Amino acid sequence: MPFLRLLSCLAAVSLAAIISAPTASGTTKASGVDMQKPPDHEAAVRSEFERVKAENTVEAYERFIRRHPDHPLVKEAAEALARLK
Repeated sequence: MPFLRLLSCLAAVSLAAIISAPTASGTTKASGVDMQKPPDHEAAVRSEFERVKAENTVEAYERFIRRHPDHPLVKEAAEALARLK
């Protein structure tokens, strides 16, 4: 039974990939509805860091470091965290 569920899910994903196709404007059409491009990951991380700096708490900096351990902004977050401790 679990195999049939997996097979059903794979079929649904494959069908969705066929139905969705990029348009010239960069949006994707799925079932006749325009979908927006996914957000820019780097811009999202930088925006999150701006909110962390505004909050300026140990918890916020620690959370940012946990969520983005390999991001270059971790160095700045760690320095700010050290100043708060």
